[in-house]
Amino acid sequence: MNIFNGLINAEFKNLYNQAIESLLDSTALSVACKLKYNTTDRSFCTNCVYNPILEKSFNKYNGTGPVSFAEGSICPVCGGFGKIIYDAEEIVYLGVIFDSKYWLNWGPKNIQIPNLAAQTLCAISLMPKLQNATQMIVADNESYDNNLYSKAGPPIPMGLGEHKFILTNWTRP
Repeated sequence: MNIFNGLINAEFKNLYNQAIESLLDSTALSVACKLKYNTTDRSFCTNCVYNPILEKSFNKYNGTGPVSFAEGSICPVCGGFGKIIYDAEEIVYLGVIFDSKYWLNWGPKNIQIPNLAAQTLCAISLMPKLQNATQMIVADNESYDNNLYSKAGPPIPMGLGEHKFILTNWTRP
């Protein structure tokens, strides 16, 4: 009976992850958003151990980064490069939630963020971009208002059974 329940749970988690991935596809419910950065420099990955001799990642989890990964696999945050390069701004596709009735609360419970204006949901592969972004503009609606948002906190890894997605809170500046 336990094997059967484990199989059902695994199938449910897989179905959930596939559904969210489908919603976040650039042709589905996600919208183009312009991320703005304060720098165009390279920064060391905050998720893995950097090898200064080879000038790339050791591909070992540093124990403090946002996404743990198995030894021998590639760091999911920097892709094994050890450093992340950022332009001043770029377009990415994010699931944007403006209505507070639908906001997700996957972080520590009972956190109240004053002036919270939006939440975004995206794949874990965008973690380094969202960590270093300081502002976001919802590009699809630029003609209606300024749509400028400031990041209200660090991106929060989330998902069922594994961290495949990121939730980020945004405020109006």
